[in-house]
Amino acid sequence: MKPLGVGPMSNSFRRLEKKAASCRLCPRLADQPAVLSSANGSLNTMIVFVAEAPGRFGAGRTGVPFQGDRSGDNFEILLNHIGLTRPEVFITNAVLCNPLENGNNRRPIAGEIKNCASLLKESLSIIRPRVVVTLGIVALQSLNLILGTRFKLNQNVAQPLPTPDFTLFPLYHPSPRVTNWKRPLAQQKKDFKKIPA
Repeated sequence: MKPLGVGPMSNSFRRLEKKAASCRLCPRLADQPAVLSSANGSLNTMIVFVAEAPGRFGAGRTGVPFQGDRSGDNFEILLNHIGLTRPEVFITNAVLCNPLENGNNRRPIAGEIKNCASLLKESLSIIRPRVVVTLGIVALQSLNLILGTRFKLNQNVAQPLPTPDFTLFPLYHPSPRVTNWKRPLAQQKKDFKKIPA
């Protein structure tokens, strides 16, 4: 991954990265590292992907969103399907630390999503993307919190939703659980093709 470089945007992002690293708002996540760094992708992108949280085999271990687990493999397939590469986009999560319970991933709770929402909002204000693609219910919940909206994934999937600063584009998460039971990878490929260019 290329270094961030210098300039106001990269300086602001480095400050945000330090802020995330020192955050201890969530007692159950306090011993987990925040996944926010130059490994998330480009600050000069028009598309930001927001997923749920780092997974224990993925970003929780590698420090790179959607890398090292099956969700990451599926995301890579979907990204390649629309002709994009990781260095061309920015990938982050609604919750920046890996929520674990008894050694397994768990869904972030409402308080954790709320605590991390300001960091996500600040990331978006630094990058200023044209399109924000949410991947899954938790990511959409976080954007609803930031925007004061009430979008629902099952009603608004693959629909471009105008907001004051960007187009919101809700999609399903590419985890095997979702691709096997709710939204097959073949359908998710069609959904990704609809992402506004």
